[in-house]
Amino acid sequence: MANKLIIIALVLAVVLGSWFAYYYSDKEVIKRQLTGLAGKLEKEAGETPIQLALKMRAVKDQLADRCRIVVPERSFDEELEQDLIIRYLMYRHNGYEVITVVFEELQVDIPAKGEAAAQITVRINMNKENQAEAVEESGQVQLILTKGEDNWLLHTVIVPENLVMIE
Repeated sequence: MANKLIIIALVLAVVLGSWFAYYYSDKEVIKRQLTGLAGKLEKEAGETPIQLALKMRAVKDQLADRCRIVVPERSFDEELEQDLIIRYLMYRHNGYEVITVVFEELQVDIPAKGEAAAQITVRINMNKENQAEAVEESGQVQLILTKGEDNWLLHTVIVPENLVMIE
């Protein structure tokens, strides 16, 4: 009887240990963090400027102090400060009543310790107050992240023009 309990305890320990190793692996942590980021980039109908500012504070916490933004179709390649990126996002959000952001495909690679690369298929729906139909765009976004003290920080964002210049 004691042997059966020891075997059951060992099997349970191996299963739980494997689950914890998987759940807290860098790839899975990054996937959960980026999925949460998609939610922070959304805007709900009737959202107040204060609510938007609180969401953007959470977005800012996921940015490196200086983040490289690349829009290849526009030959845009600049390192921008967090505050400038947040101001741009708030400006874009103010023109719409509802914004929905969905990460349809998310692949994460860890090429080196403390560094990660992510490829995401992003779908954005944006609806202006006086507009009957929502504008929908999708595209492939590439991210390079570095390990910060508390979380992974966006260091480089390569985004297609159609996701930046939605009208």
